Amino acid sequence: MSVPDSVRFRAPRGRIVVLLIACLLIGAMGVVIVLLNLDNLVSLLVGAAAIGLFGLGGGFSLVRQLRATTLRADADGLHVGRVGTAPWGDVDRIGTTARGELGVRLRRSDALLSDAPRDTNRETLRETRATSGYDLVFSAHDLGTTPSEAAAALRRFLP
Repeated sequence: MSVPDSVRFRAPRGRIVVLLIACLLIGAMGVVIVLLNLDNLVSLLVGAAAIGLFGLGGGFSLVRQLRATTLRADADGLHVGRVGTAPWGDVDRIGTTARGELGVRLRRSDALLSDAPRDTNRETLRETRATSGYDLVFSAHDLGTTPSEAAAALRRFLP
């Protein structure tokens, strides 16, 4: 069985596109509210809030989500989006949890956590392992495919 060059998993794009359109529409409605009610302070605040929260904040967040890859595997290791990379030597096993999610159990987490954001640390990995049996857990929504298919694709990279 040949190993592919890389495998990439992303959240389904359809829902994100719908949310992006909704945010843009609400942001545009905020602009209209502001332009039509320049003399009404409450309407100005509501319009500005719609522009800021949905137009700018929601738009930037959703565009980031469209670009984001949840999980990518290649010869170097398992790249966990916005967390870090675990070399294949650090990955103990890949499977599915009792709840039907993709699970990744690590031998060591040092490489993965070397550049991880503050909300991902050894303690959060330990908590996840205590509840699921795996250090990293991904749902079908996170992957854009079934966890069992993702597990089978990722296992092909294990040494």
